[in-house]
Amino acid sequence: LEEPLPFYRPGYGLDLEDQQPVIEHLRRALHYTQTNCGKHGLPLLGFADWNDAVNLPGRAESMFVACLYGRALLEMIELYEFIADEDQVATLREWHETMKTRFNQHCWDGEWYIRYLTEEGEAIGSSRNETGRIYTNAQSWPVLAGFATPERARLALEAVRQHLNTKYGIKLSTPGYNGFDPKKGGVTTYPPGAKENGGIFLHANPWVMIAETMLGRGNEALRYYQQINPAFRNDMIEIYECEPYCYAQNILGDEHPQFGLARNSWLSGTASWCYQAMTQFILGVRPTYHGLMVDPVLPDAWNDVEIRRRFRGCEYLIRIERDPELSDQDISIIFNGQPLNGRILPLIEKGMGNAIVQIAHIPGEYENVNA
Repeated sequence: LEEPLPFYRPGYGLDLEDQQPVIEHLRRALHYTQTNCGKHGLPLLGFADWNDAVNLPGRAESMFVACLYGRALLEMIELYEFIADEDQVATLREWHETMKTRFNQHCWDGEWYIRYLTEEGEAIGSSRNETGRIYTNAQSWPVLAGFATPERARLALEAVRQHLNTKYGIKLSTPGYNGFDPKKGGVTTYPPGAKENGGIFLHANPWVMIAETMLGRGNEALRYYQQINPAFRNDMIEIYECEPYCYAQNILGDEHPQFGLARNSWLSGTASWCYQAMTQFILGVRPTYHGLMVDPVLPDAWNDVEIRRRFRGCEYLIRIERDPELSDQDISIIFNGQPLNGRILPLIEKGMGNAIVQIAHIPGEYENVNA
């Protein structure tokens, strides 16, 4: 974190005269987003955000950038807590709360969150739109960012299930745009149901899986995981047409006459995100600065699982099993033969760590918060 690095200056290149520690680079990145906002106080879209096919002119605002900023703030708060920088923790908590307030004030549409605000203040991804009424990332990422209230988180993910889910995966948006619109950009050059225009863009699916686990809903998370698992497509290869051993970039959505046809293997971050969704959130074994967190959100059909996890040069053998004697919110962990308080397996210097984890039902982080 203290390693000095130069800044990049547009039109100049690396400025070797101005070098700051890595952690200062991270802080300035957050400050840049915090200070580059539109008239609603939400981050500017620029040319595009993750969905590079939506290109809105002027000072449009992006809900996705707002949520990425919110998630980055949570990650940096955790880091500053670890290094005991209380002033930065307080500052970033204030920034997060401010953006959360703005987000819920301007982005809630009644049953789901909108996706963009144009420079003129028009909402895109709203029930008031005829096309592009709802976008998947605008529902999952408010949960990941800690912006959605518990009730709105449930409503947003229910809207995904009701309006965006198909038997082959979750569409990126719906209904599809039907004809080129220069005010929205490249997304309107695709036919309805193709790619970013109402297609099943697989990269966005694991974000919904993760959001579902944060609400304690392992059944839904697993269902979405299995829907896009390429190994499950061998019995419909005449429709799917892609390899069974890797993820496609996209599958044609249900507005397209070739619904279910997959294309562009290897081309997105789907595999790594699905790996995280399964291992770190459904199985619930994820790294922290202090050790391995064990926070499973198992589907009802899974009574026990066993996980081998290498972490910081050591190996952990973790067995998770259900115990009917435990109440819904209880978890019992025996680590290397000793009862453990909390859910973080401690760091070990060498060898094998053995953990027996007993659960009934582990609620997600939203489940204990009053709506």
